[in-house]
Amino acid sequence: MVRIKIDKKLIVFGLLTLFATIGRYILVSKGIQPFPNFEVVTVSTFIGVMLLDFRLAMFIPLISMICSDVLIGNPIFVGEKMNQIVMFTYSGFAMVALLGVFVRDKVKPWVKSINIRSISCVAGVGAILVVFYDIWANFGWWYLLYPHTTKALFTVYALGLPFMLYHLISGVTTFIFIGLPIISFFLQSRLINTSWKKKVVAPVVLTILLVVISLASGCISAFNSYSEKHGGVKELVENVSLRVIAPHWNISYNNVTTVNNTVYDLLLECAHHFNFTVKASYWPSYGSVFVESIGEVENGENNRFWQYYVNGEYASVGCSKYYLHDNDIVEWRFEYPRMVN
Repeated sequence: MVRIKIDKKLIVFGLLTLFATIGRYILVSKGIQPFPNFEVVTVSTFIGVMLLDFRLAMFIPLISMICSDVLIGNPIFVGEKMNQIVMFTYSGFAMVALLGVFVRDKVKPWVKSINIRSISCVAGVGAILVVFYDIWANFGWWYLLYPHTTKALFTVYALGLPFMLYHLISGVTTFIFIGLPIISFFLQSRLINTSWKKKVVAPVVLTILLVVISLASGCISAFNSYSEKHGGVKELVENVSLRVIAPHWNISYNNVTTVNNTVYDLLLECAHHFNFTVKASYWPSYGSVFVESIGEVENGENNRFWQYYVNGEYASVGCSKYYLHDNDIVEWRFEYPRMVN
């Protein structure tokens, strides 16, 4: 009889990747996050760094993010500028994994059992990793979508503070209630060998490559799309607001300063901040994007459709062709079609 021996570390790697993928898919696509920016990818990455060889662990966030994006239906790598932010997301998680390597040996003796000291330790590590990730991700927003000025940079970080706070709570919570028990169990039971070879050249090179690609995507975005659409630099609009009014829920995104100066781009920005999905298709005959669903509420349900208003007035042009001005208020309503003369 031939016996196939499966490396236990590969099993742990597969389970962590699956947990991160399915967890993100369910939380985002099903809208069951207890609060915005609640996620499990960061904690899965940290568990992998603590238990596995780093060369294996760093692929947990990359594989889970790509797979969950595909499951959710997020366009990745190509398309609208809002889609290019994924490169900063992926490179951010790679850097989080790399940062975890430097704290691994210092943290390991503290988390072999669950007590006040270990809880404080993982909470602190979770907070540091989340803040580091959010600083990089918000830099990506500024780099891709805003004017490259100091004022715009401070604006981006100011707008991102509420979401960073939510993400911080997520990191501390998941590290304490998910990360610590799992890490402590494996360290005590010794089910797997948690020692590792400190060969990090290849992962470091991969992380640097992802960072370079992220920055390069911003250059491509600036020189291609914006120039093609507007013939120059995209204009900043100030104090604009967006509201999504669905049958059983509402979202308000108020007093925003942004370069996403079309109704569609502002909707995508709002979707990214609040972690809901937007599905749309391009209609060549109208030269515009047509929104098909927002937050899993699809056109045609009870014969109602998504329509948008600006400053209370029904808009009769495609959402990607309507350019906003300062102080505009956009409302997306799910209602019966109205006839436009």
